[in-house]
Amino acid sequence: MKTAIALLLAVCLATVCATLPLAAVGGRLSTQVAWLSLIAGIAGAAAYWLTSGPAASPMRMGWPEWAATGLFALFAIRAFCWLVFTDGDNISVLSPNNLGDLPLHLTYIRYLAKGAKFWPENPIFSGIPLHYPAGIDIFNALLNLAGCDDFRALIWVGLAGSALTCCALLRWGGWFAVIGFLCNGGLAGWKFFHHFNFCLQDYQKDVAWKSIPLSMFVTQRGLLYALPAGLLLLAVWRAQWFPALGGTAPRLRMPQWVQVLLYGTMPLFHLHTFMFLSALLGWWIIAGNQGTRLRHQVIDLVLWAVLPATICVSLVTGFLQRGPSAAAVIHLLPGWMQDGDPFFKFWFSNFGILPLLAAALLAWTAIRYRKSPAARDAFAFAFPSLAVFGIACFVIFAPWEWDNMKIMIWAYLALLPFLHEMLLSIPVQRLPSIRIASCILLFFSGFISLLGGLQSPEGGYEIAKRSELDPVCFAVRFLPPDATFAGRPTYNHPLLLSGCKMVEGYSGHLFSHGIAYEDREAQLKSMMLGLPSWRAIADDLHVRYLFWGTREQNAYSRSTQPWKNLPVVAAGDWGTLYDLGPDQPALNISPAGIKSFPGH
Repeated sequence: MKTAIALLLAVCLATVCATLPLAAVGGRLSTQVAWLSLIAGIAGAAAYWLTSGPAASPMRMGWPEWAATGLFALFAIRAFCWLVFTDGDNISVLSPNNLGDLPLHLTYIRYLAKGAKFWPENPIFSGIPLHYPAGIDIFNALLNLAGCDDFRALIWVGLAGSALTCCALLRWGGWFAVIGFLCNGGLAGWKFFHHFNFCLQDYQKDVAWKSIPLSMFVTQRGLLYALPAGLLLLAVWRAQWFPALGGTAPRLRMPQWVQVLLYGTMPLFHLHTFMFLSALLGWWIIAGNQGTRLRHQVIDLVLWAVLPATICVSLVTGFLQRGPSAAAVIHLLPGWMQDGDPFFKFWFSNFGILPLLAAALLAWTAIRYRKSPAARDAFAFAFPSLAVFGIACFVIFAPWEWDNMKIMIWAYLALLPFLHEMLLSIPVQRLPSIRIASCILLFFSGFISLLGGLQSPEGGYEIAKRSELDPVCFAVRFLPPDATFAGRPTYNHPLLLSGCKMVEGYSGHLFSHGIAYEDREAQLKSMMLGLPSWRAIADDLHVRYLFWGTREQNAYSRSTQPWKNLPVVAAGDWGTLYDLGPDQPALNISPAGIKSFPGH
């Protein structure tokens, strides 16, 4: 466990040491900055290792813990070893959920590694700051500059994040929490028995409460850091502030300065995790049942974390910056994603017996509140967690309501240890019937969906072709990192995958990030069609380079292409890159001189 905390601390310090100084002075990532930041992270982790005692007593691993760990290992190996891979000329991903997400993360990583000025502009919508918790992508950019291959780094960070998450889940709630994470679900997976076809597939892909590991852990890369860090913080706070809770795992200890760093910088990696942790801390300050001592300790932690948290929140939400802010996208939407479905059909098909068990847990802790210190401490976690979940069913924190899952999963994970404790309190004579049936009803659907979702057609799902991406990467490698490129908006444009900043990227990403893109989309279309105002539009959007390839030919087939006489930066079978800037000698990189090269 001490090793897990040290690794998280190293990632945190390396990312923060690279981000905050550069953001303060408008600097850029470089090889030197990357090595200094990584060394600072390693030094901080070493300082923690050498100056602190044991983080926790050894954990006793029975067969349920080993079985849960084995299932997690199988999932992680399958999901991340094939996270992104090459199959001949194709660059593919294992999961269809990653078709849009992984190209976006590759865009961020390569854009930052190219030397974008901090705090960077948004590479998928030029002219506004990046409003996204890109901490884990900044860390991957540091690895890129230190010489690591992008694809291998993505895989190894995924595997490391999986190992840390499994370890944190075991410490937080034992095997029950691990299985609950892997196999969340409702009733959708029971279609496995429909007509006795016994067909493995992700049955939850079409419902709102999707498989957490498939729909979020593999795709939302910030969770690779936020989940283990947040779970370990929960375990530490339970141990030091709620000692009456026996729990299913040994006590965990963490120095306060480490807690402050992990909590205070969490917005840089995952804003929703920070929101949930802050809600718990706020509840304990207002209604803590351990008296003034607990309140003083919580307030002390929060006060130390105010400065780093404020800086990180301001960077990733656009606070005091131009562009869309987090406050602009928060809105009421009662029912979350119910969309007119009957109440009981929606909630029980998505969550199964989980709402019943959650209500039973709240009643169980409330009834025993006065007589049992353990029940009072469990209530301190259960009530605010359920309250956060309830609020997320009425208040949407992003334009796309499904994104509320990013905070709802925390309410779910926070409840799991206490649901287990409640089930364990059932009289022994009823064990075979109630406990086993509850676990089957809770986890069977998610288990079937997990197995089905890890299947993939031969060759996976293509996101790019090497024969196109390699020469484009080669052509733009020396162009200014802050230059703006024009091309067809799509999620896997070779310019984006090369780390270039485009006028506009994929509309689905822009919508989910709260960016009003419709007016610019119309402008870009007029420009790419070569209308008389095309040059004025290009100047207004600060476009320096224009890409014309197969995508553009198909999307703007009626274009007059008035830029044909402008200098050509590079050309080949993949397309042509024009320079719209002041007259200067063109590079004219010949297609024959562009070959595949390591790292792409």
